[in-house]
Amino acid sequence: MENKQMLEEFLELVQIPVQSRNERQIADVLKAKLEALGLEVTEEDTGAKIGGNAGNIRAVLRGTADCEPLLFSAHMDRVANHGAIKPVIDEDKDIVTSDGTSILAADDVAGLCIILDALRRLKASDKPHGDIEVALSVCEEFGILGGRHFEFDKFRAKNGFVFDAEGHIGGIAVEAPAKCSYCYKIHGRASHAGEAPEKGINAIRAAAALILAIPDSRQSLNSTANIASVHAGGPALNIVCDYAEINGEMRSTDAFEFEVLLRKYSDVIPKIEEEYNVKIDYSYDILYKAFSLSDECPAVSLTSKALQKCGVIPKLEKSGGGMDANHFNANGIATVGIAVGYFNCHTSDEYLDLQDFYKCGEMAAEIAWLAAEK
Repeated sequence: MENKQMLEEFLELVQIPVQSRNERQIADVLKAKLEALGLEVTEEDTGAKIGGNAGNIRAVLRGTADCEPLLFSAHMDRVANHGAIKPVIDEDKDIVTSDGTSILAADDVAGLCIILDALRRLKASDKPHGDIEVALSVCEEFGILGGRHFEFDKFRAKNGFVFDAEGHIGGIAVEAPAKCSYCYKIHGRASHAGEAPEKGINAIRAAAALILAIPDSRQSLNSTANIASVHAGGPALNIVCDYAEINGEMRSTDAFEFEVLLRKYSDVIPKIEEEYNVKIDYSYDILYKAFSLSDECPAVSLTSKALQKCGVIPKLEKSGGGMDANHFNANGIATVGIAVGYFNCHTSDEYLDLQDFYKCGEMAAEIAWLAAEK
C-alpha cells in the first residue's frame, strides 16, 4: 500500500510546473499534505529575500517528549525545464523516466515523497519517536541559495538527514565541498578599430591572459575549479572591445586548499592590470561551507543502522557537490546526505529506481525509531 501511494505521489508532484524561484504551486500542495498529516507547518519569508514566490517550509510532527528530535530535509525546486514533465513507468526495468523531452525531477521529488512516506509510517505505528522537524527548501539548485535562509535557531534537532543524493540506496554522503563563485569585470577602452586602434585598450586580450592565469579544472583530490562563462564586446567588429566578463566557481573539501585557491584568484589581478593597462573589478561569494562527518557521528551511525535493518549495506561517500546539508552542518546540525535511488539527474536521461525509492521510505522511518531506542 505504501509503495502504491509513494508512486502516485511521485507522479503527481513531478508534473507540477516548478522552477527555482517559482515553487509556489508545489509549496502549497506540500503544505496541505503536511497539515493533513497533523504537522505544524510554517512557511518562512525566503521568497522575499531571494526574489522568489515561495519560502522554505518548516513543519513538525510531534513525538515523545523525551526522545531525540530529528531533522528530515529535501528541496522543492528543480533545474531548468520546460514545465511539462511527463513521467513514464518502465515496468520491465522497475524505473520511472521522463518522456525524453525533459528532466524527470526525481532530484528532489523523490526526497519529498520519501519524507512524506516516513511520516505516514511513523503516524501509523505505535513505536515511540521524537519530534520530526521537516525542512523543505526553495532554490536549492541555484547554489543552495534557499537553504542559506532557514531560520536555523528555530530547529531543535542536532542530527539531520537530507534525502537528496544520487545513487542506489545505501549511499551516505558524509563529506561535501565548500563552493565559491567569482566574477571578473575587465574594463578597457573603446576606440575605432580602423582609424585609431592604438588609442583603444582591448579587454578581451586582458581577459585571455587572466583566463590562462587562474585555476581551472581539477586542482587536487580535494579541489576543483571551473571557468564557466566569458562575455565580451558586441556585434560591431570595428570597435576595440572595452569590456569583458569572466564567471566561474571553485570547490574544495579542504579548508587550507580553499583559502589558497581564493588567494590565487585575487593575487593575479594587479599583474594583469599593469601589463594590459585595464581596470578589473573582482567579486566572489562563498555560497556554502564544506562539511565532513566521522563514522561515530550519530547522524551517520543512525543511517547506517537503519540501512542494515532494511537489509542494505551502508556505504560512506564523499560528494562532489553541495546540498542543504552544508548549511545545516554549518549551523550546528550534524547532517548527512542520503542516496534515494535517482540517477543521471539534471539530464533528460534521469530515472528513478523504484525499489530503492520504496526502501528509502522504510529506512527513513527506521532512523526515527532507532533514535528513540537510544
